[in-house]
Amino acid sequence: MSERHAPERLLHDAVVIVPGIMGSTLRDVESDTPLWGLRRVFQYSARAHARRLRALTVTDAERAGETGRIEATGVLNVADWFPGLGHVQPYNELISKLRRAALHKAAVLPFPYDWRLSVAHNGALLAREIRRHLDAWRTHDAHRRYLDDHPEAGPAKVLIIAHSMGGLLAREVVHGGGMNGDVRAVMTVGTPFGGSVKAAVMLNSGKGAPGLLPSAVLREITPTMPGLYDLLPDYRCCEDGADMRAPDIDDIVALGGVRNIAQASTDWRASRNGTLLPEHVMVVGVGQRTWQSYRLDAGAVVAQRYMYRRDAGRLLLDANGRPHAQNRKGDGTVYRFAAHLRGSDARPVTVSQEHGALARSEAVIDLACGMLTGLRHLDELGDMLGGDHEFELHAPEWVNLGVAFTIEVGGAPNGAHLECVVREVSGLDTVQYPALKPVRGAEDRWEATCLPDLPGLYEIQVRGGVEPIRRLVSVVAPEQHG
Repeated sequence: MSERHAPERLLHDAVVIVPGIMGSTLRDVESDTPLWGLRRVFQYSARAHARRLRALTVTDAERAGETGRIEATGVLNVADWFPGLGHVQPYNELISKLRRAALHKAAVLPFPYDWRLSVAHNGALLAREIRRHLDAWRTHDAHRRYLDDHPEAGPAKVLIIAHSMGGLLAREVVHGGGMNGDVRAVMTVGTPFGGSVKAAVMLNSGKGAPGLLPSAVLREITPTMPGLYDLLPDYRCCEDGADMRAPDIDDIVALGGVRNIAQASTDWRASRNGTLLPEHVMVVGVGQRTWQSYRLDAGAVVAQRYMYRRDAGRLLLDANGRPHAQNRKGDGTVYRFAAHLRGSDARPVTVSQEHGALARSEAVIDLACGMLTGLRHLDELGDMLGGDHEFELHAPEWVNLGVAFTIEVGGAPNGAHLECVVREVSGLDTVQYPALKPVRGAEDRWEATCLPDLPGLYEIQVRGGVEPIRRLVSVVAPEQHG
């Protein structure tokens, strides 16, 4: 970590934005059919979504390197939802604000990629694109004029702003060492360096689907995706008897994985151990209900919101001699300590947000823009929502139309003034303002009830300070299930 004061001149650097899994729009090249990131009012249909999902199957030829059947056409700029894979938030606000903060908008490049494929494959593409972008930016008139005025600044380097899986791609860029001298800093946001239990649930025969897609559909698709294997947890999270251990290849196969894909992913992960990121800014989502461990019960994953406590690797037991379980939460997708890069001395920047909303967080965007001037930590920006409090926002992933759902907020201090807004974000003009009320007997918990009158994709925002916390909920008409 560099010193906390800001260097004088970094404004001439190039910036590359790397989204997370599902953060790039995808298109079937042959049929010219959009497969992900559709620009239309949200309408869920189990049949249509099953077709979309099947089209994302990774073929043997694609895994062998014959890619191009599906094309990444851009970085997601609309919210979308895929039952079984979850919600994803748009990146347009992050991109637009970075373009305004940079020396010239041409300095900022979003990098879409086919997230179905392996991190190693996409990381190599990212490295080539960064080289091309940096070379082009160094010959840009704005960069040349800057160096005429500040010759001591030297040629621009690149800043990488990476969300979720994108941080693993960023690590690929520096792994070989060929670009280390050209990468000034990397900011990772909710990156699952240690993997995510949610990926294990998804691989396990589609048991992670919310009930709208037949698990048989996901059983066909998820085991074919190398990118999903690269997100599997590799920390001590698999409950085995009275302890937990790191999953091995046999465990991945037991989940429903294909052995050769599991082996390739495991070998890739082992080869990256010890690869650190230059001037690393590590943003970690906290405070949200998150699967942290799992066990297998008759072949089915049972995801758990706790870890066993350890001291210097030694398992700690409670007064009854049982492992001491502790819920450490995370961002709803990535367990908070799985977002830490092992061996890094970067001081984690903790943000109370759900995984997808991290890239839209006002504090995270401000920090990303501040990196252009050398800022490296959130506390240089002032307080976010609640200051040091870890806020939790919880709501179901989806509900049926006509069924009220509960919005829960945790971590709010006594006397807090909270405002809740529920807004449809896929094109309908509908907004509600559910009243959050303290839960009797629980000092830091608040609840509200919401009953949308139209099917759609709704964003919950809870404001209690500078930074709102957000979460998406899909409202589905019962007839759309078929």
